[in-house]
Amino acid sequence: MSRPDEASIRVPTPGRRCTRVLPFLVALSASIIPLRGLTAQDSSTAQNSEHLLATRLDRIVSDPALIRAHVGLAVQVAETGDVLYENEAEKRFVPASNTKIVTAAVALDALPPRFRWTTRIVADGPVHDGTLQGDLWIIGGGDPVLSRSDVAGWTAILNKAGIKRIDGDIIGDDRVFEDGQWGDGWMWNDVYGGWATGISGLQLHPNTVRAYLIPGPTLGDEARMELRGGGPDLPIENRVLTGAPGSEVRLEFLPPPEGGDVRLEGWVPLGPDTVPLYLATPHPTLYMLDYLGDLLQREGIEVSGETRRAGPTDRPSDPTWSTELHSEPLSTVVTKMLKPSDNQIAETVLRTIGREAGDGGSVESGLEVVRETLATWGIEPGAVSLSDGSGLSRYNELTPNAMVRLLRAMWRHPEFDTFEAAMPVAGVDGTLKRRLLGTPGESNVKAKTGSLSSVRALSGYLRDGTGETLVFSLLLNGYDAPGDVAVALEDLLIEQLVLYRRPVDPGWPAYRDEP
Repeated sequence: MSRPDEASIRVPTPGRRCTRVLPFLVALSASIIPLRGLTAQDSSTAQNSEHLLATRLDRIVSDPALIRAHVGLAVQVAETGDVLYENEAEKRFVPASNTKIVTAAVALDALPPRFRWTTRIVADGPVHDGTLQGDLWIIGGGDPVLSRSDVAGWTAILNKAGIKRIDGDIIGDDRVFEDGQWGDGWMWNDVYGGWATGISGLQLHPNTVRAYLIPGPTLGDEARMELRGGGPDLPIENRVLTGAPGSEVRLEFLPPPEGGDVRLEGWVPLGPDTVPLYLATPHPTLYMLDYLGDLLQREGIEVSGETRRAGPTDRPSDPTWSTELHSEPLSTVVTKMLKPSDNQIAETVLRTIGREAGDGGSVESGLEVVRETLATWGIEPGAVSLSDGSGLSRYNELTPNAMVRLLRAMWRHPEFDTFEAAMPVAGVDGTLKRRLLGTPGESNVKAKTGSLSSVRALSGYLRDGTGETLVFSLLLNGYDAPGDVAVALEDLLIEQLVLYRRPVDPGWPAYRDEP
């Protein structure tokens, strides 16, 4: 769920996209084709020294496509910490969704291995003849992956408790987290995009609403927005117009005028096709409660009152029945966070880290645990400065060396297997599913991607030509080439590392896994 590379949302047609990128790829090919020619068979002779590896990596990081960019790269041997390559490795970069690597690692260190989030359902009053004479409380524990199917199962729980009617309100208690739902340093035009959802202690994953933009009948007509999935209306003023047939879709969130709603402007092409769009719910708790209320009505459980959030001093006054519902374990949640790059889960996990440390469920309390944990791993305070857990904030900064030290710390950590398994695998799944296909890197690289406008990141683990595990962090800031070019350079760099065969001193045993 990472934010797109550009501030606006663009869904290009194949022809226009290829035309825009082709000149860059042609220019790029002059430098990368000689490197692409290297095969695994050749690597034993052509790539048998750190000097040659450095020469090849130097060519990539100095490619003309990156002439105005800052490129940070650190590569080390996981087992020994031997440095294989560095370029601006002590410079701080905006890491985008590579921030989630930090969040996941600290969560696995700070929380119990089988940690689960708990949601409580409480009947505040007696039940007579199938009627709850009081309110139904839903007390959130910050479950980041609470799903619609989970909520659907609550009707069976109420039926089992003999509750057929609620003569009161449905009250949602989301106070497990202390601060606001938006992150510090998030861009204003990220808000309401499906990648920048608000956070609540009581929320339906992924806190988004599916919308469709339907073109008007003629050029220039307003496009109609249709919301699907229920829940309250979103405070978005739709100003999307109908563009020329076959034109590129372009949508952009704009700040509201004083006292108004957020505006969605742009155009969709004239024709029969609707344009799907995911929008963030501005009030996650209310959206979840409205969804529950609608579900109860459909299941024949009447509610006489309203759905509302608990106030600052509200508490159940006469609880007569309650039940606890537990989330999936942390290991599963971390996987759901890293592989698709889920921002909502990451922000919830960060707040949970702070809450479980006893310092309150806030972003700052979670970040304090992050700072303390990184210090124990030998990462200097000045090397990392974070403002959120997902990477949406432009205030986040860290060095490639800091990321590599974290990855090496996790390499030795008791929860390493869980951590590594949660990473996207090149050519297999997650955000790397379509990367490095048909190359030596396929299935051999486990790493986290990251992207914001003019920001690219890729950090993780790979196996080199001798079977040795390498840790790497590539952070790219300020590039002005199309994202396709940055991806091509990233993949080329990874290929060089996968093919690298570290020289072995004849007087020493061969590296593990070497034939």
